[in-house]
Amino acid sequence: MKSLTVLASAVAAAGILAGCGTPSVNQGKVSDASAQAGQPVAEPPQLQTPTWGQRYAWDDGLAVEVAAPVECNPSDTASPQNAERAVKFTITVVNGTKKPFDADVLSFGADAQFNSTTADPIFDLDGDCGEGGTPSATVLPGRTYTYEQAFAVGEQQGEFQLGLQPTFMADKAVFLGQA
Repeated sequence: MKSLTVLASAVAAAGILAGCGTPSVNQGKVSDASAQAGQPVAEPPQLQTPTWGQRYAWDDGLAVEVAAPVECNPSDTASPQNAERAVKFTITVVNGTKKPFDADVLSFGADAQFNSTTADPIFDLDGDCGEGGTPSATVLPGRTYTYEQAFAVGEQQGEFQLGLQPTFMADKAVFLGQA
């Protein structure tokens, strides 16, 4: 009987911990990127899916903007090889917090999908798709940092989903649009 009580307590605790540890999606504020360039957001969050050219802001004042994708041509040395088509995004980090922010952390929670399948990042040191990988920059309070990231996509235009997360447990900003 004692082992059943211990087991029931362990199951209940696991359920409580599982609920506490799951970050949510798009709980921050979405606005036009150009409307508030470099300015922190102080309004309460609205549930909305951002798209290209909009800004997603977390409650602490950190924000991210993703410009509409443009096609790029991977070089012969790009990885992955033989992409049907490639698109490149310009991503801007806006630090409206009171602390420095390491931009490489933002990519820690990045996920990319094209037409509901994984979109592989392109690493292209010799071509116009860019070197790819994680940006290595510290963004001071009140400053912005912009970098580019390319992905391999299908031959025809389709739906692209790009998720970014500033810390492991933070809400994920998920951008959605055509690419």
